[in-house]
Amino acid sequence: MKNKIINVIILSLITIILSYIIILLLGKTYTLKYNLTNENYKDITIENETGEIEIIDKKIKNGNYLVKVKAKKPGKAYVYLNYEDYKECKIIYIHKNMVITDNNYLGKSTGSEIIPISFTVILLYVFYLLKKKYKKGLKENLYQYKNIAYLGILIFLSFFIINNFLTIFNYHGLFETINKVIDSISSTSFYLFPISIITFVLVTISNINLILKEGKSIRNLLGLFLGIFICFFTILPEIIYRVLMQSGNINIYNLNGPGPYIYNFLESLIYLTITYLECILLATIIIAIKSTKKKIDYNKDYMIILGCKIKDDGTLPPLLKGRVDKAINFRNKQLEKTKKDLVFVPSGGKGKDEVISEGEAISNYLLEQGIKKDNIIVENKSKNTYENIKNSYKLINNKKANIGFSTTNYHVLRAGLIATEQGLILEGLGSKTKSYFWINAFIREFIGTIYNERKKHIISFIIIAIIILVMILLTYLGNNL
Repeated sequence: MKNKIINVIILSLITIILSYIIILLLGKTYTLKYNLTNENYKDITIENETGEIEIIDKKIKNGNYLVKVKAKKPGKAYVYLNYEDYKECKIIYIHKNMVITDNNYLGKSTGSEIIPISFTVILLYVFYLLKKKYKKGLKENLYQYKNIAYLGILIFLSFFIINNFLTIFNYHGLFETINKVIDSISSTSFYLFPISIITFVLVTISNINLILKEGKSIRNLLGLFLGIFICFFTILPEIIYRVLMQSGNINIYNLNGPGPYIYNFLESLIYLTITYLECILLATIIIAIKSTKKKIDYNKDYMIILGCKIKDDGTLPPLLKGRVDKAINFRNKQLEKTKKDLVFVPSGGKGKDEVISEGEAISNYLLEQGIKKDNIIVENKSKNTYENIKNSYKLINNKKANIGFSTTNYHVLRAGLIATEQGLILEGLGSKTKSYFWINAFIREFIGTIYNERKKHIISFIIIAIIILVMILLTYLGNNL
């Protein structure tokens, strides 16, 4: 990983140096473009303020008056296209290296299109490196938190690449490009707030349904908490704006002072944080769906069936019955395709309000379905998914065995991640269930990804914050030089 970071740094330095050389070679001249509103123009005049330029060429092309100027002395100058009753002015900045920029100290110069091109190249290289790591992670084992993290960062990075790529074809200088990026970040509030409200409503309805069906618990309220969090952070910039506006200590309208830049930094950081988290949530949903859709190999020696609460009479509820039927169906297909049988490991201990253990209840159902007793190993001590997998693997006691597990579709990713935490690579089957289980499952693994891959997210967040800070400082520089 260190080598990859060094490669990104080297590529960045190369593109910066190359961009500087190109701008330095080409930027000593610049062609100003005036739209000819009518034919009553008189002439071109130059007013040298602190700098000095000279006109080296003039021509009319496609209804535009093109005036090519050359730098002679660093400073500031004005170039006027004079009509009979008014003047059209262009402001020119001549840097110490004699590079000319238009309209702003960080405005467009000849050859400056190399800047967004270079930045796009760097972003594409970073995207390529992350994609390689993501694909490698999927190949190793689908059920890893790092896969979700990498995919989320890739989705987030895609927005930056697309936005930066589009600026290549409509580049008007570094200053204007930065302002457009900052404005686009701020304008996400327009799009995010309706999405946040819809998300909040859907999650709330889902959580109410889940609580009615499954009872009250912190886990069943995760979606509601996330909805409130997104809504609050979406309106937070507006709250900050009103506080700063009323405080009187910071003038957020004075472009020569720190006020607007402090606000822009906070606003951009908040919206980028929300967007980043939404990308991670989207990645969680994609990986969860991949987990349920993944076809597992017909080579299994053992199939762990993860238990859940059974009925008062010791029989299986529809949710658990679905898991067992899924496992039996897989076993039958494996027999048909490969002639290889497998051993079922029904797993689950006895709860306080259960007449028998979940493992024994599953075993009874397997026997009723014609599965031989010799093909069943009962695990009846576990209290949760972590123990389901740990205790079942101890009973199997065969490191070379090909092991699968059967659970409900929303739970496949969770179970696979827990297996990975124990150093096991298992393949999972998912039976169908009610849709209201899905939202909380997504959010639970989203929170798990944020926590387990917190180092990657912190590094990504710091890099993004630094990029925003640099952009804000450059806008300050452009307005104060």
